[in-house]
Amino acid sequence: MSQRSPFNKRNMPQGEDEKKQVSSGMTRKSPTKAKPVRDAGSSVRVVTKKKNPDGSTSTAGMTKEEKKEVRRAEREEEDIFNTLTNALLKRNELYAKRRRVWWVFLVLGLVFVVCSFASGYTGASDSSNMYNLQTTGGILSVISLALAYVFIITSLVYEWMKIRPLRNETQDKVASLSPKKRREQLANLHDEEERERAEKKSSK
Repeated sequence: MSQRSPFNKRNMPQGEDEKKQVSSGMTRKSPTKAKPVRDAGSSVRVVTKKKNPDGSTSTAGMTKEEKKEVRRAEREEEDIFNTLTNALLKRNELYAKRRRVWWVFLVLGLVFVVCSFASGYTGASDSSNMYNLQTTGGILSVISLALAYVFIITSLVYEWMKIRPLRNETQDKVASLSPKKRREQLANLHDEEERERAEKKSSK
Protein backbone atom coordinates (compact mmCIF):
# COMPACT_ATOMS: atom_id res chain seq x y z
CA MET A 1 0.00 0.00 0.00
CA SER A 2 1.36 3.42 -0.93
CA GLN A 3 2.11 5.88 1.84
CA ARG A 4 1.38 9.55 1.53
CA SER A 5 4.36 11.83 1.74
CA PRO A 6 4.44 13.92 4.97
CA PHE A 7 5.89 16.78 2.94
CA ASN A 8 2.79 16.99 0.74
CA LYS A 9 1.18 20.39 1.29
CA ARG A 10 -2.19 18.74 1.85
CA ASN A 11 -0.84 16.65 4.75
CA MET A 12 1.07 19.46 6.45
CA PRO A 13 -0.57 21.31 9.40
CA GLN A 14 -2.06 24.63 8.39
CA GLY A 15 -2.47 27.85 10.25
CA GLU A 16 -5.74 29.71 10.71
CA ASP A 17 -5.02 32.15 7.83
CA GLU A 18 -4.18 29.34 5.45
CA LYS A 19 -7.34 27.45 6.43
CA LYS A 20 -9.45 30.50 5.68
CA GLN A 21 -7.81 30.92 2.28
CA VAL A 22 -8.43 27.29 1.42
CA SER A 23 -12.01 27.15 2.71
CA SER A 24 -13.08 30.52 1.36
CA GLY A 25 -14.04 30.52 -2.28
CA MET A 26 -15.70 32.85 -4.71
CA THR A 27 -19.47 32.96 -4.45
CA ARG A 28 -21.58 34.06 -7.34
CA LYS A 29 -23.84 37.00 -6.70
CA SER A 30 -27.54 36.68 -7.24
CA PRO A 31 -28.54 37.54 -10.83
CA THR A 32 -31.10 40.01 -9.52
CA LYS A 33 -28.32 42.06 -7.92
CA ALA A 34 -26.56 42.33 -11.26
CA LYS A 35 -29.57 43.93 -12.95
CA PRO A 36 -29.36 47.70 -13.41
CA VAL A 37 -31.79 49.61 -11.25
CA ARG A 38 -33.91 52.10 -13.20
CA ASP A 39 -35.78 55.01 -11.72
CA ALA A 40 -39.55 54.98 -11.98
CA GLY A 41 -41.03 56.98 -14.84
CA SER A 42 -42.41 60.42 -14.29
CA SER A 43 -46.01 59.19 -14.56
CA VAL A 44 -45.45 56.27 -12.18
CA ARG A 45 -46.27 56.86 -8.54
CA VAL A 46 -44.67 54.49 -6.03
CA VAL A 47 -46.73 53.83 -2.89
CA THR A 48 -44.72 52.41 -0.01
CA LYS A 49 -46.46 49.86 2.14
CA LYS A 50 -46.64 50.09 5.91
CA LYS A 51 -43.69 48.27 7.42
CA ASN A 52 -44.08 45.33 9.78
CA PRO A 53 -42.49 45.34 13.25
CA ASP A 54 -39.61 43.32 11.80
CA GLY A 55 -39.02 45.96 9.11
CA SER A 56 -40.52 44.04 6.17
CA THR A 57 -43.32 45.35 3.94
CA SER A 58 -44.85 42.01 3.01
CA THR A 59 -48.33 41.12 4.25
CA ALA A 60 -47.56 37.38 4.32
CA GLY A 61 -47.30 37.04 8.10
CA MET A 62 -50.04 39.49 9.01
CA THR A 63 -53.45 38.77 10.42
CA LYS A 64 -56.63 39.75 8.57
CA GLU A 65 -57.03 42.84 10.72
CA GLU A 66 -53.45 43.94 10.05
CA LYS A 67 -53.90 43.41 6.28
CA LYS A 68 -57.10 45.46 6.36
CA GLU A 69 -55.27 48.21 8.21
CA VAL A 70 -52.47 48.25 5.61
CA ARG A 71 -54.97 48.43 2.73
CA ARG A 72 -56.93 51.14 4.53
CA ALA A 73 -53.75 53.18 5.04
CA GLU A 74 -52.81 52.76 1.36
CA ARG A 75 -56.27 53.88 0.22
CA GLU A 76 -56.11 56.85 2.56
CA GLU A 77 -52.71 57.91 1.18
CA GLU A 78 -53.99 57.53 -2.38
CA ASP A 79 -57.07 59.64 -1.60
CA ILE A 80 -54.89 62.36 -0.07
CA PHE A 81 -52.60 62.25 -3.12
CA ASN A 82 -55.49 62.63 -5.58
CA THR A 83 -57.27 65.28 -3.51
CA LEU A 84 -54.13 67.39 -3.13
CA THR A 85 -53.31 67.04 -6.85
CA ASN A 86 -56.79 68.16 -7.87
CA ALA A 87 -56.73 71.04 -5.39
CA LEU A 88 -53.41 72.32 -6.75
CA LEU A 89 -54.61 71.98 -10.34
CA LYS A 90 -57.79 73.86 -9.46
CA ARG A 91 -55.68 76.79 -8.24
CA ASN A 92 -53.48 76.72 -11.33
CA GLU A 93 -54.84 79.48 -13.59
CA LEU A 94 -53.07 78.14 -16.69
CA TYR A 95 -54.54 74.68 -16.15
CA ALA A 96 -58.03 76.11 -15.64
CA LYS A 97 -57.72 78.20 -18.79
CA ARG A 98 -56.60 75.25 -20.88
CA ARG A 99 -59.40 73.11 -19.49
CA ARG A 100 -61.93 75.70 -20.62
CA VAL A 101 -60.43 75.66 -24.12
CA TRP A 102 -60.59 71.85 -24.11
CA TRP A 103 -64.26 71.95 -23.14
CA VAL A 104 -64.98 74.38 -26.01
CA PHE A 105 -63.43 72.00 -28.55
CA LEU A 106 -65.28 69.00 -27.12
CA VAL A 107 -68.67 70.73 -26.94
CA LEU A 108 -68.33 72.05 -30.50
CA GLY A 109 -67.54 68.53 -31.69
CA LEU A 110 -70.66 67.15 -30.01
CA VAL A 111 -72.79 70.00 -31.36
CA PHE A 112 -71.68 69.28 -34.93
CA VAL A 113 -72.43 65.57 -34.43
CA VAL A 114 -76.00 66.49 -33.53
CA CYS A 115 -76.17 68.93 -36.48
CA SER A 116 -74.94 66.20 -38.82
CA PHE A 117 -77.74 63.82 -37.83
CA ALA A 118 -80.34 66.60 -37.86
CA SER A 119 -79.29 67.79 -41.35
CA GLY A 120 -79.18 64.24 -42.69
CA TYR A 121 -82.67 63.38 -41.52
CA THR A 122 -84.09 66.64 -42.90
CA GLY A 123 -85.51 65.91 -46.31
CA ALA A 124 -84.16 62.33 -46.37
CA SER A 125 -86.60 59.53 -47.10
CA ASP A 126 -84.65 56.99 -44.98
CA SER A 127 -81.45 56.69 -42.96
CA SER A 128 -79.48 55.40 -45.95
CA ASN A 129 -80.10 58.73 -47.71
CA MET A 130 -78.65 60.83 -44.86
CA TYR A 131 -75.34 61.58 -46.56
CA ASN A 132 -76.63 61.94 -50.10
CA LEU A 133 -74.57 64.75 -51.65
CA GLN A 134 -77.33 65.37 -54.18
CA THR A 135 -79.43 67.02 -51.48
CA THR A 136 -78.80 70.12 -49.39
CA GLY A 137 -79.41 68.18 -46.19
CA GLY A 138 -76.88 65.54 -47.21
CA ILE A 139 -74.22 68.14 -47.98
CA LEU A 140 -74.78 69.89 -44.64
CA SER A 141 -74.70 66.53 -42.88
CA VAL A 142 -71.33 65.59 -44.39
CA ILE A 143 -69.84 69.01 -43.61
CA SER A 144 -71.13 68.90 -40.03
CA LEU A 145 -69.76 65.39 -39.53
CA ALA A 146 -66.34 66.45 -40.86
CA LEU A 147 -66.27 69.45 -38.50
CA ALA A 148 -67.31 67.19 -35.62
CA TYR A 149 -64.33 64.90 -36.28
CA VAL A 150 -62.02 67.93 -36.50
CA PHE A 151 -63.09 69.39 -33.17
CA ILE A 152 -63.14 66.06 -31.30
CA ILE A 153 -59.68 65.07 -32.55
CA THR A 154 -58.42 68.57 -31.75
CA SER A 155 -59.72 68.24 -28.19
CA LEU A 156 -57.85 64.92 -27.77
CA VAL A 157 -54.59 66.33 -29.15
CA TYR A 158 -54.95 69.50 -27.07
CA GLU A 159 -55.50 67.47 -23.91
CA TRP A 160 -52.43 65.34 -24.64
CA MET A 161 -50.08 68.21 -25.48
CA LYS A 162 -51.30 71.07 -23.26
CA ILE A 163 -53.17 69.66 -20.27
CA ARG A 164 -51.48 66.35 -19.52
CA PRO A 165 -47.98 67.90 -18.99
CA LEU A 166 -49.40 70.25 -16.34
CA ARG A 167 -51.13 67.35 -14.63
CA ASN A 168 -47.99 65.20 -14.68
CA GLU A 169 -45.92 68.07 -13.32
CA THR A 170 -48.32 68.54 -10.42
CA GLN A 171 -48.40 64.80 -9.70
CA ASP A 172 -44.60 64.69 -9.61
CA LYS A 173 -44.59 67.64 -7.21
CA VAL A 174 -47.06 65.94 -4.86
CA ALA A 175 -45.23 62.60 -5.12
CA SER A 176 -41.99 64.26 -3.96
CA LEU A 177 -43.65 65.32 -0.70
CA SER A 178 -43.71 63.16 2.39
CA PRO A 179 -47.11 61.94 3.67
CA LYS A 180 -46.90 64.44 6.54
CA LYS A 181 -46.21 67.34 4.16
CA ARG A 182 -49.13 66.29 1.94
CA ARG A 183 -51.53 66.38 4.88
CA GLU A 184 -50.22 69.76 6.01
CA GLN A 185 -50.50 71.28 2.54
CA LEU A 186 -54.00 69.86 2.05
CA ALA A 187 -55.08 71.31 5.39
CA ASN A 188 -53.62 74.72 4.45
CA LEU A 189 -55.48 74.70 1.12
CA HIS A 190 -58.70 73.80 2.92
CA ASP A 191 -58.22 76.68 5.36
CA GLU A 192 -57.57 79.09 2.49
CA GLU A 193 -60.76 78.00 0.74
CA GLU A 194 -62.73 78.48 3.94
CA ARG A 195 -61.33 81.99 4.36
CA GLU A 196 -62.16 82.84 0.75
CA ARG A 197 -65.74 81.63 1.20
CA ALA A 198 -66.08 83.67 4.39
CA GLU A 199 -64.76 86.78 2.64
CA LYS A 200 -67.20 86.33 -0.25
CA LYS A 201 -70.13 85.99 2.16
CA SER A 202 -69.08 89.07 4.13
CA SER A 203 -68.69 91.16 0.98
CA LYS A 204 -72.26 90.42 -0.16
